[in-house]
Amino acid sequence: MIINNVKKDQHSSALTAKMHSELFGCEIDVVLYGKGDNNDEFMAYAERCAKYFNDMPNSLVECLKEYSLRYYNDMKRYCDEDSPDFPFGVNRQNIWDYAQARCLIVEAPKDAEKIAFGVELGCRWEPEHGMEWTINDGRILYVGDYIGVSPWYDERVYEKECMSYVQEGFTIG
Repeated sequence: MIINNVKKDQHSSALTAKMHSELFGCEIDVVLYGKGDNNDEFMAYAERCAKYFNDMPNSLVECLKEYSLRYYNDMKRYCDEDSPDFPFGVNRQNIWDYAQARCLIVEAPKDAEKIAFGVELGCRWEPEHGMEWTINDGRILYVGDYIGVSPWYDERVYEKECMSYVQEGFTIG
């Protein structure tokens, strides 16, 4: 089992757990929402999501690097070069030195055939809002500051309401 130490969250109907992230080489939290009627089926689905996160195709990881770097470069435009807290020199090769997965977020699936999840990350270039990735069926739907984007939104929502660094040329400015 990849997901372990599953517990009921005190403040919500969610379950919380832990897993090891292969990509980041550390333990991260797991949050499981809306388990539905069958906890065993949902946990099996969550395990599939965790396995996919740990074994993401290299092409997907490279796209996540590219989109995360777009986010970094956009934030860099607003930072004074004398700032001691902002990391200058972030690039495609070292980006994971400045971003760290905190939490895998799995919602009850609308289509259990598709692997869909979100990832909350901390990043040194945006310590207040962090970063979020949303993935569904091998497609990156959202990369940007953490706002709690579901992997199950209608396609139009990602295009019109969840503007993100997945879209070429997107900027907050």
